[in-house]
Amino acid sequence: MRKKNLPEKIRRALERGELISHEEVIADFSPEEREEIHERARYLRAAMELRRLRRKSKLSQAQLARKMYVKREFLSRIESGRQNITLETLYRIARQNITLETLYRIAEAVGKEFKFSFK
Repeated sequence: MRKKNLPEKIRRALERGELISHEEVIADFSPEEREEIHERARYLRAAMELRRLRRKSKLSQAQLARKMYVKREFLSRIESGRQNITLETLYRIARQNITLETLYRIAEAVGKEFKFSFK
């Protein structure tokens, strides 16, 4: 990604004591690069939602990892945004007695769509 103008824009805004929107920051990037940035942001939102859920449940990473049958390091990578959340991971999270609303928010954050039906 092109970062040549990024520090200059931020530096000028800081000097003027102004805020700078994320739209202004990424304006110089190509449409493909902007889409990549937005895609990454979706995964980061899902990671933050998972961390919030884990903390609300008063579970350590190790405890939740054991319940999900994954390594703590894997969960740590998800929460830090270094590991993408897959549908399999969402399924393992769902088995931990969370609400459908919370699962939906995590799935929505990564651009996954859930459809529920009863037969």
